[in-house]
Amino acid sequence: MRNLKIKIIRFYSFAFLTRKILCVVAIVCLAAIIVGCGGNKDSSISAESASGYNIVDSEGTTVHLSKKPMKILSQSLTFDTMILGIVPPERLIACNILGGDKDSSFITEETKGIVTKLKSFTMIPTDTVLKLNPELIILPNTAKPEMVATFRDLGYPVLVCKSPANIEDVKEDIILIAKALKEETAGAKVIEEMDRQLHEIDTVLAQQTGKPPVGLLVSQMTSYGGKNSMFDAVCTKARVTNGIAMVGLNNGEKLTKELVVKADPDFFMVSAMKKDDRYGSQKFKNEFLQDPAYKGMKGLSNIVAIPNRYLYTNSQNCVYAIKGIANYAYGNIFDLSEEHLIKGY
Repeated sequence: MRNLKIKIIRFYSFAFLTRKILCVVAIVCLAAIIVGCGGNKDSSISAESASGYNIVDSEGTTVHLSKKPMKILSQSLTFDTMILGIVPPERLIACNILGGDKDSSFITEETKGIVTKLKSFTMIPTDTVLKLNPELIILPNTAKPEMVATFRDLGYPVLVCKSPANIEDVKEDIILIAKALKEETAGAKVIEEMDRQLHEIDTVLAQQTGKPPVGLLVSQMTSYGGKNSMFDAVCTKARVTNGIAMVGLNNGEKLTKELVVKADPDFFMVSAMKKDDRYGSQKFKNEFLQDPAYKGMKGLSNIVAIPNRYLYTNSQNCVYAIKGIANYAYGNIFDLSEEHLIKGY
Protein backbone atom coordinates (compact mmCIF):
# COMPACT_ATOMS: atom_id res chain seq x y z
CA MET A 1 0.00 0.00 0.00
CA ARG A 2 2.84 2.35 0.89
CA ASN A 3 4.56 1.58 -2.42
CA LEU A 4 1.35 2.39 -4.28
CA LYS A 5 1.11 5.83 -2.61
CA ILE A 6 4.72 6.58 -3.55
CA LYS A 7 3.99 5.65 -7.18
CA ILE A 8 0.88 7.87 -7.24
CA ILE A 9 2.83 10.83 -5.78
CA ARG A 10 5.63 10.34 -8.31
CA PHE A 11 3.08 10.16 -11.15
CA TYR A 12 1.42 13.48 -10.20
CA SER A 13 4.79 15.15 -9.60
CA PHE A 14 5.94 14.08 -13.04
CA ALA A 15 2.66 15.25 -14.61
CA PHE A 16 2.92 18.62 -12.85
CA LEU A 17 6.52 19.07 -13.95
CA THR A 18 5.64 18.10 -17.53
CA ARG A 19 2.81 20.61 -17.57
CA LYS A 20 5.13 23.37 -16.35
CA ILE A 21 7.66 22.54 -19.04
CA LEU A 22 4.95 22.60 -21.71
CA CYS A 23 3.75 25.99 -20.47
CA VAL A 24 7.27 27.43 -20.65
CA VAL A 25 7.73 26.06 -24.17
CA ALA A 26 4.38 27.55 -25.23
CA ILE A 27 5.33 30.96 -23.82
CA VAL A 28 8.68 30.91 -25.63
CA CYS A 29 7.02 29.95 -28.93
CA LEU A 30 4.39 32.67 -28.52
CA ALA A 31 7.09 35.25 -27.85
CA ALA A 32 8.96 34.16 -30.96
CA ILE A 33 5.81 34.51 -33.06
CA ILE A 34 5.12 37.99 -31.67
CA VAL A 35 8.70 39.13 -32.38
CA GLY A 36 8.51 37.67 -35.89
CA CYS A 37 5.22 39.39 -36.64
CA GLY A 38 6.45 42.70 -35.28
CA GLY A 39 9.71 42.57 -37.21
CA ASN A 40 11.19 45.03 -39.63
CA LYS A 41 8.53 47.44 -40.87
CA ASP A 42 10.88 49.06 -43.40
CA SER A 43 11.84 46.92 -46.37
CA SER A 44 15.04 48.90 -47.02
CA ILE A 45 16.67 48.34 -43.64
CA SER A 46 16.89 45.18 -41.58
CA ALA A 47 17.23 44.65 -37.86
CA GLU A 48 20.48 46.03 -36.54
CA SER A 49 22.82 43.74 -34.68
CA ALA A 50 26.06 44.10 -32.80
CA SER A 51 27.94 43.35 -36.03
CA GLY A 52 26.32 46.18 -38.04
CA TYR A 53 23.20 46.59 -40.14
CA ASN A 54 21.82 45.78 -43.58
CA ILE A 55 20.35 48.03 -46.27
CA VAL A 56 18.42 46.86 -49.32
CA ASP A 57 19.43 48.96 -52.34
CA SER A 58 17.34 49.99 -55.35
CA GLU A 59 18.09 46.70 -57.13
CA GLY A 60 16.98 44.58 -54.19
CA THR A 61 20.51 43.65 -53.09
CA THR A 62 21.14 43.46 -49.35
CA VAL A 63 24.21 45.53 -48.48
CA HIS A 64 25.86 44.90 -45.11
CA LEU A 65 27.52 47.76 -43.24
CA SER A 66 29.60 46.90 -40.20
CA LYS A 67 29.25 50.44 -38.85
CA LYS A 68 28.05 53.92 -39.73
CA PRO A 69 30.19 54.82 -42.77
CA MET A 70 32.50 57.80 -42.31
CA LYS A 71 34.44 57.36 -45.58
CA ILE A 72 32.01 57.59 -48.50
CA LEU A 73 32.73 57.41 -52.21
CA SER A 74 30.41 57.96 -55.18
CA GLN A 75 30.81 57.89 -58.93
CA SER A 76 28.88 60.95 -60.01
CA LEU A 77 28.21 64.62 -59.41
CA THR A 78 24.58 63.72 -58.76
CA PHE A 79 25.30 61.48 -55.79
CA ASP A 80 28.07 63.76 -54.52
CA THR A 81 25.42 66.48 -54.34
CA MET A 82 22.94 64.25 -52.51
CA ILE A 83 25.57 62.99 -50.08
CA LEU A 84 26.78 66.51 -49.27
CA GLY A 85 23.18 67.50 -48.61
CA ILE A 86 23.04 64.80 -45.92
CA VAL A 87 26.53 64.81 -44.37
CA PRO A 88 29.40 67.32 -44.13
CA PRO A 89 32.28 67.24 -46.69
CA GLU A 90 34.74 65.47 -44.40
CA ARG A 91 32.81 62.23 -44.90
CA LEU A 92 33.11 62.33 -48.72
CA ILE A 93 36.63 61.10 -49.55
CA ALA A 94 36.58 62.03 -53.26
CA CYS A 95 34.34 63.95 -55.64
CA ASN A 96 33.67 64.29 -59.34
CA ILE A 97 35.88 66.86 -61.04
CA LEU A 98 32.80 68.85 -62.08
CA GLY A 99 32.06 69.53 -58.42
CA GLY A 100 34.26 72.61 -58.62
CA ASP A 101 32.71 73.95 -61.83
CA LYS A 102 30.20 76.71 -61.00
CA ASP A 103 28.37 76.25 -64.31
CA SER A 104 27.76 72.54 -63.67
CA SER A 105 27.70 72.24 -59.89
CA PHE A 106 25.79 73.28 -56.79
CA ILE A 107 28.62 72.06 -54.53
CA THR A 108 31.60 74.24 -55.45
CA GLU A 109 32.05 75.46 -51.86
CA GLU A 110 31.53 72.06 -50.26
CA THR A 111 34.10 70.32 -52.50
CA LYS A 112 36.93 72.86 -52.15
CA GLY A 113 38.65 70.85 -49.44
CA ILE A 114 38.24 67.43 -51.07
CA VAL A 115 41.63 66.50 -52.49
CA THR A 116 40.84 63.51 -54.73
CA LYS A 117 38.95 64.45 -57.91
CA LEU A 118 37.44 61.76 -60.14
CA LYS A 119 37.75 62.60 -63.83
CA SER A 120 35.62 59.85 -65.32
CA PHE A 121 31.84 60.15 -65.50
CA THR A 122 31.25 56.42 -65.91
CA MET A 123 33.73 54.57 -63.68
CA ILE A 124 35.96 54.68 -60.62
CA PRO A 125 39.42 53.16 -61.13
CA THR A 126 39.98 50.12 -58.94
CA ASP A 127 43.37 51.40 -57.78
CA THR A 128 41.67 54.61 -56.59
CA VAL A 129 39.20 52.58 -54.55
CA LEU A 130 41.99 50.49 -53.02
CA LYS A 131 43.92 53.64 -52.13
CA LEU A 132 40.96 55.48 -50.60
CA ASN A 133 39.55 52.36 -48.87
CA PRO A 134 35.94 53.62 -48.59
CA GLU A 135 33.48 52.28 -46.04
CA LEU A 136 30.62 52.70 -48.53
CA ILE A 137 30.51 53.13 -52.32
CA ILE A 138 27.38 54.64 -53.89
CA LEU A 139 26.76 53.96 -57.59
CA PRO A 140 23.87 54.56 -60.02
CA ASN A 141 21.93 51.68 -61.53
CA THR A 142 23.45 52.69 -64.86
CA ALA A 143 26.94 51.72 -63.64
CA LYS A 144 28.60 48.80 -65.40
CA PRO A 145 27.64 45.57 -63.59
CA GLU A 146 31.25 44.33 -63.75
CA MET A 147 32.42 47.42 -61.83
CA VAL A 148 29.81 46.84 -59.12
CA ALA A 149 30.80 43.15 -58.93
CA THR A 150 34.52 43.98 -58.75
CA PHE A 151 34.12 46.32 -55.80
CA ARG A 152 31.87 43.87 -53.97
CA ASP A 153 34.31 41.02 -54.62
CA LEU A 154 37.02 43.17 -53.05
CA GLY A 155 34.88 43.38 -49.92
CA TYR A 156 33.55 46.93 -50.27
CA PRO A 157 29.86 47.63 -49.54
CA VAL A 158 28.24 49.00 -52.71
CA LEU A 159 24.85 50.72 -52.57
CA VAL A 160 23.18 50.98 -55.97
CA CYS A 161 20.67 53.83 -56.32
CA LYS A 162 18.36 54.88 -59.13
CA SER A 163 19.68 57.28 -61.73
CA PRO A 164 16.83 59.78 -61.24
CA ALA A 165 14.36 60.24 -64.08
CA ASN A 166 11.94 62.40 -62.08
CA ILE A 167 11.57 64.29 -58.82
CA GLU A 168 10.18 61.29 -56.91
CA ASP A 169 13.26 59.27 -57.88
CA VAL A 170 15.42 62.00 -56.35
CA LYS A 171 13.48 61.79 -53.09
CA GLU A 172 13.71 57.98 -53.01
CA ASP A 173 17.48 58.15 -53.49
CA ILE A 174 17.87 60.70 -50.70
CA ILE A 175 15.85 58.54 -48.31
CA LEU A 176 17.87 55.43 -49.20
CA ILE A 177 21.26 57.18 -48.93
CA ALA A 178 20.27 58.83 -45.64
CA LYS A 179 19.36 55.42 -44.19
CA ALA A 180 22.63 53.90 -45.36
CA LEU A 181 24.55 56.76 -43.75
CA LYS A 182 22.47 56.58 -40.54
CA GLU A 183 21.36 60.18 -41.13
CA GLU A 184 17.61 59.79 -41.60
CA THR A 185 16.80 63.13 -39.93
CA ALA A 186 19.09 65.04 -42.29
CA GLY A 187 17.56 63.27 -45.29
CA ALA A 188 14.05 64.17 -44.12
CA LYS A 189 15.04 67.83 -43.79
CA VAL A 190 16.36 67.87 -47.37
CA ILE A 191 13.06 66.52 -48.68
CA GLU A 192 11.10 68.93 -46.50
CA GLU A 193 12.93 71.87 -48.10
CA MET A 194 12.40 70.41 -51.58
CA ASP A 195 8.67 70.11 -50.90
CA ARG A 196 8.52 73.68 -49.60
CA GLN A 197 10.09 75.03 -52.77
CA LEU A 198 8.00 72.78 -55.03
CA HIS A 199 4.87 74.17 -53.38
CA GLU A 200 6.16 77.70 -53.96
CA ILE A 201 6.78 76.86 -57.64
CA ASP A 202 3.25 75.52 -58.09
CA THR A 203 1.75 78.60 -56.42
CA VAL A 204 3.68 81.10 -58.56
CA LEU A 205 3.20 79.26 -61.87
CA ALA A 206 -0.53 78.86 -61.24
CA GLN A 207 -0.75 82.60 -61.95
CA GLN A 208 0.56 82.10 -65.49
CA THR A 209 -2.12 81.84 -68.16
CA GLY A 210 -2.12 80.78 -71.75
CA LYS A 211 -0.42 77.94 -73.54
CA PRO A 212 2.98 76.91 -72.09
CA PRO A 213 5.86 77.91 -74.39
CA VAL A 214 7.78 75.19 -76.23
CA GLY A 215 11.49 75.00 -75.46
CA LEU A 216 14.01 72.74 -77.17
CA LEU A 217 17.36 71.70 -75.69
CA VAL A 218 20.45 71.99 -77.88
CA SER A 219 22.86 69.44 -76.43
CA GLN A 220 25.90 67.48 -77.52
CA MET A 221 24.12 64.54 -75.90
CA THR A 222 21.70 64.30 -78.80
CA SER A 223 19.84 61.37 -77.22
CA TYR A 224 19.19 63.18 -73.94
CA GLY A 225 16.11 65.04 -72.80
CA GLY A 226 13.13 63.06 -74.09
CA LYS A 227 10.26 61.54 -72.15
CA ASN A 228 11.24 59.79 -68.91
CA SER A 229 14.26 62.05 -68.37
CA MET A 230 14.93 64.41 -65.49
CA PHE A 231 15.12 67.28 -67.98
CA ASP A 232 11.57 66.53 -69.12
CA ALA A 233 10.37 66.38 -65.50
CA VAL A 234 12.01 69.75 -64.77
CA CYS A 235 10.46 71.36 -67.86
CA THR A 236 7.00 70.01 -67.00
CA LYS A 237 7.23 71.36 -63.46
CA ALA A 238 8.44 74.72 -64.85
CA ARG A 239 5.34 74.91 -67.09
CA VAL A 240 7.44 74.63 -70.24
CA THR A 241 6.65 72.15 -73.01
CA ASN A 242 9.75 70.10 -73.73
CA GLY A 243 10.03 70.07 -77.52
CA ILE A 244 12.01 66.81 -77.55
CA ALA A 245 9.30 64.92 -75.66
CA MET A 246 6.55 66.70 -77.61
CA VAL A 247 7.69 65.12 -80.89
CA GLY A 248 7.49 61.67 -79.28
CA LEU A 249 11.09 60.94 -78.33
CA ASN A 250 11.92 58.96 -75.23
CA ASN A 251 15.11 59.60 -73.33
CA GLY A 252 17.89 57.79 -75.18
CA GLU A 253 16.38 58.33 -78.64
CA LYS A 254 18.30 60.62 -80.99
CA LEU A 255 16.96 64.03 -81.97
CA THR A 256 17.07 64.47 -85.77
CA LYS A 257 16.90 67.61 -87.89
CA GLU A 258 13.43 66.65 -89.09
CA LEU A 259 12.16 66.42 -85.50
CA VAL A 260 13.70 69.79 -84.59
CA VAL A 261 11.77 71.37 -87.46
CA LYS A 262 8.62 69.50 -86.40
CA ALA A 263 8.94 70.77 -82.82
CA ASP A 264 9.28 74.37 -84.06
CA PRO A 265 10.10 75.64 -80.55
CA ASP A 266 9.37 79.11 -79.21
CA PHE A 267 12.90 79.20 -77.81
CA PHE A 268 16.08 77.16 -77.88
CA MET A 269 17.89 76.27 -74.64
CA VAL A 270 21.68 76.16 -74.95
CA SER A 271 24.52 75.77 -72.46
CA ALA A 272 25.79 79.07 -71.09
CA MET A 273 29.13 80.28 -72.46
CA LYS A 274 32.14 78.94 -70.55
CA LYS A 275 35.73 80.15 -70.51
CA ASP A 276 36.93 76.57 -70.73
CA ASP A 277 35.28 74.89 -73.71
CA ARG A 278 37.30 71.68 -73.48
CA TYR A 279 34.41 69.56 -74.72
CA GLY A 280 33.64 71.71 -77.78
CA SER A 281 30.09 72.59 -76.72
CA GLN A 282 30.34 76.11 -78.15
CA LYS A 283 31.41 74.80 -81.56
CA PHE A 284 28.57 72.24 -81.53
CA LYS A 285 26.03 74.89 -80.52
CA ASN A 286 27.10 77.27 -83.27
CA GLU A 287 27.01 74.58 -85.95
CA PHE A 288 23.58 73.40 -84.78
CA LEU A 289 21.96 76.82 -84.78
CA GLN A 290 23.52 77.85 -88.10
CA ASP A 291 22.27 74.74 -89.91
CA PRO A 292 20.40 75.83 -93.06
CA ALA A 293 17.67 73.29 -92.24
CA TYR A 294 16.52 75.58 -89.39
CA LYS A 295 16.53 78.83 -91.32
CA GLY A 296 13.50 80.97 -90.54
CA MET A 297 12.44 79.06 -87.40
CA LYS A 298 10.94 81.41 -84.82
CA GLY A 299 13.01 79.92 -82.00
CA LEU A 300 16.23 81.23 -83.55
CA SER A 301 15.26 84.73 -82.45
CA ASN A 302 14.95 83.54 -78.85
CA ILE A 303 18.05 81.57 -77.86
CA VAL A 304 18.53 81.40 -74.08
CA ALA A 305 21.83 80.43 -72.47
CA ILE A 306 21.23 78.30 -69.36
CA PRO A 307 23.82 76.98 -66.87
CA ASN A 308 24.50 73.25 -67.14
CA ARG A 309 23.57 72.80 -63.48
CA TYR A 310 19.98 73.54 -64.54
CA LEU A 311 19.97 71.60 -67.82
CA TYR A 312 21.48 68.41 -66.42
CA THR A 313 20.40 68.47 -62.79
CA ASN A 314 19.08 65.37 -61.04
CA SER A 315 19.66 66.05 -57.37
CA GLN A 316 17.69 67.79 -54.62
CA ASN A 317 18.69 71.13 -56.20
CA CYS A 318 16.46 70.36 -59.17
CA VAL A 319 14.07 72.86 -57.54
CA TYR A 320 16.45 75.65 -58.57
CA ALA A 321 16.62 74.25 -62.10
CA ILE A 322 12.82 74.41 -62.29
CA LYS A 323 12.85 78.02 -61.11
CA GLY A 324 15.68 78.91 -63.46
CA ILE A 325 14.03 77.47 -66.58
CA ALA A 326 10.71 79.08 -65.59
CA ASN A 327 12.51 82.41 -65.32
CA TYR A 328 13.86 82.06 -68.86
CA ALA A 329 10.36 81.26 -70.12
CA TYR A 330 8.30 83.81 -68.14
CA GLY A 331 10.70 86.48 -66.93
CA ASN A 332 12.23 86.73 -63.47
CA ILE A 333 9.30 85.37 -61.47
CA PHE A 334 11.56 83.54 -58.99
CA ASP A 335 14.35 85.02 -56.88
CA LEU A 336 17.48 82.86 -57.27
CA SER A 337 19.89 85.22 -55.52
CA GLU A 338 20.15 82.92 -52.50
CA GLU A 339 20.58 79.67 -54.44
CA HIS A 340 22.61 77.21 -52.37
CA LEU A 341 23.05 73.51 -51.74
CA ILE A 342 19.98 72.16 -49.98
CA LYS A 343 21.25 70.54 -46.77
CA GLY A 344 19.72 68.73 -43.84
CA TYR A 345 22.43 69.58 -41.31
